[in-house]
Amino acid sequence: MPFYTLRSMIRVLVEAPRWLLLAALVFAPWAYGSTRPWGIRLLSIGLVLITSLWLLECLFRRKRPQVSWLPLSASLGLIAQGWWMAINAKSIFDPQLMILFPTKPLTDALPGSADGLLSSVAMLLITGLLGVFLFTIDLASRPQWRRRLWLTMALTGISIAIFGIVQKVGGTPVLAWVWEDAKQDINNNFAMYRYRGNAGAFLNICLPLAGALAFLAFRRSGNQWGRALWLAGFLIVATGVQLNPSRLSWCIAMLLLAGFGAHLIYHLWKEMEGSFSFRQLAGYGVILLFVLGTLASISLFGGWETSWGRMKQLGVDPSDRSPTEIYVHMVPKAGLLGFGPGTFQVVFPNYQHSYNFGDRQVPEFWTAHFWPHAHEDYLEYAIEWGWLGAAMWAALIFGGIILGIRRFLVSREFESRWLLFCSLLGIAGTLLHAFLDFPLQIASIQLYFFVLLGICCSGKRIEDSEAQRKATRPETVEG
Repeated sequence: MPFYTLRSMIRVLVEAPRWLLLAALVFAPWAYGSTRPWGIRLLSIGLVLITSLWLLECLFRRKRPQVSWLPLSASLGLIAQGWWMAINAKSIFDPQLMILFPTKPLTDALPGSADGLLSSVAMLLITGLLGVFLFTIDLASRPQWRRRLWLTMALTGISIAIFGIVQKVGGTPVLAWVWEDAKQDINNNFAMYRYRGNAGAFLNICLPLAGALAFLAFRRSGNQWGRALWLAGFLIVATGVQLNPSRLSWCIAMLLLAGFGAHLIYHLWKEMEGSFSFRQLAGYGVILLFVLGTLASISLFGGWETSWGRMKQLGVDPSDRSPTEIYVHMVPKAGLLGFGPGTFQVVFPNYQHSYNFGDRQVPEFWTAHFWPHAHEDYLEYAIEWGWLGAAMWAALIFGGIILGIRRFLVSREFESRWLLFCSLLGIAGTLLHAFLDFPLQIASIQLYFFVLLGICCSGKRIEDSEAQRKATRPETVEG
């Protein structure tokens, strides 16, 4: 094969997965949050393609992926467990009769999924997500691509918030642009998300990213348009959180903003060596009052059902939100490997209809409604993945957070520190939301979550090794 042809092929393998990942970050939330079967299928195939192209690039260039042992081993372990459960499925669910029919597994001696088809669909997505997570660890070591990921996620979040605000202002006619009549609900739909909780979880991932970009724009001198645009973008996402009537996401957004504000004040205090000038205090105070005044005016004078309005009307009482005690009852039954990825919706009905609440009166929807997901991600993961799978997920996620915190504490690059801090904030917001909802079951939120986690796990080893190679010999293809 001619040298220039090989070089062109490698260049395609290098660039294609990178740009495809940016495209996936835009596609996922705009394809109805990747909650519909066609959206999940397209996103899953796309993520597996990205991973495959990246691995081919590593093979052709004889390059070892720069991924540490913890995320790599946890990811491979989860992929192996999930696909084994799908292949060794022991039953299939009949949605008409609402019962599980036994099937012939590979071996009766080992656990298998409660529904092989559902587990296969779930595992295609999870394989792509974990592959992209590992790819991001490799890619985010390069400052240029780390910033591109950051910008893409922030701008996509702003665009989703803009469309959600337009829907609130336009009402039913605007909702009809994307939602069927049966699914239109101005108090539940937001942008491309049918459920306000999922929309709020997505916006909360993007909120600190947009805030950090606004702050960095204000640090650059002579960039008035950049300051105005990024401040407007941050305000748009915050307005979207306020207009989206999810009480839980509003509370989490306030915690994220408090953490962001505390870190900002600490940074400014250090930069000014423990003292602020009156001009600086006045400038930041005006910006803060403008943001708070805008959000307050939306709640008081807009006439829309907002998160704050629902909180004043309904309060915050998660005790009757979902039948958590049934989930807790199911966890020991799941055993070492669980019921299989994606099978909660077919396993839960049996426990739902047979669980004994004693003499207590419980909400009717606990036992009468269909539950595709538990409103408690941690318990759903334990039910579907068992003790072993839950332990690997915990090692992957919390190990990544620890790596991110360590990198944040030792990093000397100003922009990288802020990206790491805001990535950690976005991850923390999603994990808080997961206690009372199911954001980690929504493909678009999962994608953003794992990209941020990959940024936290990435390091500078690639930059250092590339600098050494360039000092000794020319690169055939730049990484």
